[in-house]
Amino acid sequence: MTVAAGLAKQGLIPVTSTYGVFASGRCWDQIRTTLCYSNMNVKIAAAHGGISVGPDGATHQSLEEISLMSVLPNMHVAVPCDALETERATMHCLLQAVGPAYIRFAREATPVVTKPQSPFRFGLANVIRYRGPQPRFMDAFETFLSTDYSDEGEDASIVACGPMVTEAMRAAWLLKEERGLETRVVNVHTVKPLDTAALVQAAEQTHLMVTAEEHQVGGFGNIVAGAILCHRQNSEAPLLFDMLGVDDRFGLSGKPWHLVRAFGLSAEHIAERVLRLHERQPVAMGRW
Repeated sequence: MTVAAGLAKQGLIPVTSTYGVFASGRCWDQIRTTLCYSNMNVKIAAAHGGISVGPDGATHQSLEEISLMSVLPNMHVAVPCDALETERATMHCLLQAVGPAYIRFAREATPVVTKPQSPFRFGLANVIRYRGPQPRFMDAFETFLSTDYSDEGEDASIVACGPMVTEAMRAAWLLKEERGLETRVVNVHTVKPLDTAALVQAAEQTHLMVTAEEHQVGGFGNIVAGAILCHRQNSEAPLLFDMLGVDDRFGLSGKPWHLVRAFGLSAEHIAERVLRLHERQPVAMGRW
């Protein structure tokens, strides 16, 4: 990181790359003091985020770096959901964002759920809506920039980043087809700068929100919760809120999909959490 800072000082755009657990943790002091303090134009490509790394196990499964990177001044943080979104986030961080940037991506083959024509703007979330069964999973959904989306009176919001966006989309499909519930999926591919307006809107319009992260629970969820709490316009309106992630433990070795299910991060787990809140909603609404 210190060498990269020196290269940036000479006008180059250095890119460092390794496992996310090393890129964020082993050299955090150098990132903080050498890169962020001086706002050096260094890009960090951090692979192997989350427990879906699989057989490499706890030492190589990065579950803390959203927190570690987002707290740093001047840092940009991108957590794209698939290969296409990763390419678009990378091009922005390389050629448009000035200053340090951290891009988190997975090791395991990840379903492609965006298209070349899908809207993308760094710093703005995407709203994804399930529209009905289609032969291809991605075609069952419509995607909007958050600034272009109008409220459709959904029953719940699921806020996700990275590969958990796919699971959030599957949860939206399950909730609609099996329970008749409409869900707003908010894809927060840019964690910093955060699209606070989209999160506040989802909270105030749906009154029920679950965050999903392949990360220590609350690393992403607390960022979302804090933004909503500090910026809600209608603080009298009820909001049922819950977070889904790795519950204060280290990862394990195993097959990626088995680990996703074992750690309670699958679409089925997300849908169950939404339903649990939804069943409480009439009581909560009456209390409010």
